[in-house]
Amino acid sequence: MKNLIVLFLFCISSVIAKSQSAYWQQLVHYTIDVQLNDSSHSLNGFLKLTYQNNSSDSLAFIWFHLWPNAYKNDRTAFSEQFLENGRTDFYFSPKEKKGYINRLDFRSNGTNLKTEDHPLYIDAIKVYLQKPLSPGEKVELTTPFQVKLPYNFSRGGHVDQSYQITQWYPKPAVYDKNGWHVMPYLDQGEFYSEFGTFDVRITLPDNYVVAATGNLQNEDEKKWLRQRGDPLTKEKPIKKFGPKPTKKPAGNNLLTIKSSSKTKTLRYLQENVHDFAWFADKYFGVKYDTLQLPSGKIIDLYSFFNSEAAPVWKNSIPMLKDAVLFRSQLIGEYPYDVVSALEAPLGFEGGMEYPTITSISPTRGEKNLAMTIGHEVGHNWFYGILASNERKYPWMDEGINTYYDKRFEEWRYAGKNGASQKTDFFSKKIPDDQRLLAINMLASEKKDQPISSTSEEFTALNYMAIAYGKTSYWLQEIEKYLGREQLDSAMKTYYEQWKFKHPQPEDFLSIIEKSSGRDLAKFRQGLTEKGRKVPEASGTKKSKPTFLFNLRD
Repeated sequence: MKNLIVLFLFCISSVIAKSQSAYWQQLVHYTIDVQLNDSSHSLNGFLKLTYQNNSSDSLAFIWFHLWPNAYKNDRTAFSEQFLENGRTDFYFSPKEKKGYINRLDFRSNGTNLKTEDHPLYIDAIKVYLQKPLSPGEKVELTTPFQVKLPYNFSRGGHVDQSYQITQWYPKPAVYDKNGWHVMPYLDQGEFYSEFGTFDVRITLPDNYVVAATGNLQNEDEKKWLRQRGDPLTKEKPIKKFGPKPTKKPAGNNLLTIKSSSKTKTLRYLQENVHDFAWFADKYFGVKYDTLQLPSGKIIDLYSFFNSEAAPVWKNSIPMLKDAVLFRSQLIGEYPYDVVSALEAPLGFEGGMEYPTITSISPTRGEKNLAMTIGHEVGHNWFYGILASNERKYPWMDEGINTYYDKRFEEWRYAGKNGASQKTDFFSKKIPDDQRLLAINMLASEKKDQPISSTSEEFTALNYMAIAYGKTSYWLQEIEKYLGREQLDSAMKTYYEQWKFKHPQPEDFLSIIEKSSGRDLAKFRQGLTEKGRKVPEASGTKKSKPTFLFNLRD
């Protein structure tokens, strides 16, 4: 009997070891050449993609996301969700504000590949391969593409000649142990993409300032950026006879800078990322500095902003430094060579993260900007490096990141510039955290949803209150249960084991349990239940992070 028990335990341990070592993910290498036409607000590009099949399956086809088509008409999943969440601006927008991707011609070894539209989504396409791609094999695909950039309703597009180029190229859907993850572009609901390398060349008029994912390879352009200084201003022409305007007018009356007839081609390289975004604006000012990380590694920091934002962004580099240092020390060191933040229209209030770069909507107040930079740069860890499926498990990204926001505020401000003093009777009766109030009101009215809900399942209010807020309180409760030191140790283990991979909820929870030696059964249950209120005192210092309630991504 004793020998049978030993044999049984050996078999179980072998199965566990095999399941852990059996993890795999696909690998992609992008080479993209793209040119911006700022007269037609369009991109002309050419994609060369090397796709490596690391699964145990033979693949007869590859699904591609064509997310610019989300803006093609008012019958897309994006448009329908916008309407469900009360936004009609895209639905009623004119044709010139809509966008699309076309002129696709997928080839392999010079041979045209058959394609098939998705039965439900206009922004996905199936590309059949010449022959099944066996495990361990690679295939090279090419296609030209053209993108008509939409007005920026949601994260990307353009506002006049200010460009936010996001989700812009044909991108293979993730294929993992659960199969293909084909999804439409949504405003409420983010992304899931394969890791790989990017080699991107961008051609555009040479008086544009460009901010992008990865390492800029043009030394002359680096020098120009670092000497750029203050942003250029937009001023109304003064009439020969008449008083000088007392304030700057808005809109089309502003004097615009003409695009240069001369072009430049910028090259960016980046490894171990799953997305690439870039931004171009002729008016951007630039701030630059370097930062030495705890290991001694030195990285570059850039911030880009317009003249109206200059008073708020004047200390943006110290804000970036704090954001990177805080999570590097607490979770794991920032692995890339550059980090950037920029001011840009997003179609909503808050910010949006991409590998090594984040865009932030116009904001008021330095603290609000510092906290937003902290949150969005923090997504380099929870979204960028620990790349969970955000569409299916938004709490693994937004919620965990929001937990660290609360600690970041505590660390950066140490109570000196935290919550404002309450002086009147009514303000003293209002909870310090607006999101806490929203969570408990929703629970009281039985209108809340479980933390484990997908992005599509959440109502707009629950997406903010639950995926962000309640998850952060749930993790605070785990911190109180384990102790902060033990949780921090477990999170570092999680980072080291799953960086540049796609962890799922069980991967996260099992590491916390194994590292701490504590059972998290009641917390697992907390992910799927609803109706439970969150205690006002959650084991951490009370504050009033009003920015958290407004953050969109």
